[in-house]
Amino acid sequence: MHPNLLEITDLKTHFFTEGGVVPAVDGVSLSIKRGGTLGVLGESGCGKSVTGFSILRLVRPPGRIVGGAIHYFGRETVNGEDLTALDARSEALRQVRGAEIAMIFQEPMTSLDPLFTVGNQIMEAILYHQDVSKAEARKIAVEMLDKVRMPQPADVIKQYPHQLSGGMRQRVMIAMALSCEPQLLIADEPTTALDVTTEAQILELMRELQDELGMAIMFITHDLGVIAEMAEEVAVMYLGKVVEQSDIQSLFADPQHPYTRALMQSIPKVGQKSSGRLEAIRGMVPSPRRIPSGCPFHPRCANFIADLCNVKTPQLKKTRAGHSVSCFLYDDGGSSNGA
Repeated sequence: MHPNLLEITDLKTHFFTEGGVVPAVDGVSLSIKRGGTLGVLGESGCGKSVTGFSILRLVRPPGRIVGGAIHYFGRETVNGEDLTALDARSEALRQVRGAEIAMIFQEPMTSLDPLFTVGNQIMEAILYHQDVSKAEARKIAVEMLDKVRMPQPADVIKQYPHQLSGGMRQRVMIAMALSCEPQLLIADEPTTALDVTTEAQILELMRELQDELGMAIMFITHDLGVIAEMAEEVAVMYLGKVVEQSDIQSLFADPQHPYTRALMQSIPKVGQKSSGRLEAIRGMVPSPRRIPSGCPFHPRCANFIADLCNVKTPQLKKTRAGHSVSCFLYDDGGSSNGA
């Protein structure tokens, strides 16, 4: 059995718009271990969600995958085959999507169909991927809602999305994603817009279900606190590229890329005076249509090296065991010139 469940190699997903080509994902390479959790971190617009959509081949025109490979080492339908080589509407990919790789979408209110009860929406996936009757599918749906700690699941199954709170809708999304016991769960900002109490409950629930089902999780977020809570390994993305990749302990103990360090410094510190100014990354994320030459982070970087960072593009390289960084500060083999 292959040690990794999923391997992404030099993935490129571009959007061909009237205003030009937008390289939303531009050469991303990632791997997800069986039963492990990979956190994908970065500001809005860095390509996190598009990476997740690319895995399931859900990128819609004018976007399309233009390069790279996504090898999924599944249990039945596709084993080691490149998902990018399959037709997006092929039966082989449909058997993977939802059954073996599932996704919790970012906003449950817009992801759930307002015209159907939550029970019908959960049952749809069960009936498509499992050889069961409607009565059996309904029973499984109620059991899944109960498993995600939904109060009175037999009643909730009859309700429509607008009748549920944000936290309840998120639990419905999790129940739907896990109804076929997938090998990989892609969680795209699953706690966005939830209050901190509900967020903590959802994160705890996901960890428990991961242990119970033995599934791997790709956790997409911009929240460093959530990453610290959930992930074992982390990939930090900026403008469609992975700029740093490490295990969670190393990343928080010694962040190496200037972008990662800036993200860490922007976290409010316990005990900090309320009158003190919060650290902020200077400037704004550039438009994907006008990505700067050289290192894309150089206009905002505190360690900018003139005539180098703005001219050449750094490559992701290993600085120590299990830690890779895309930065010219580490061209000497691991010791930073400007950290």
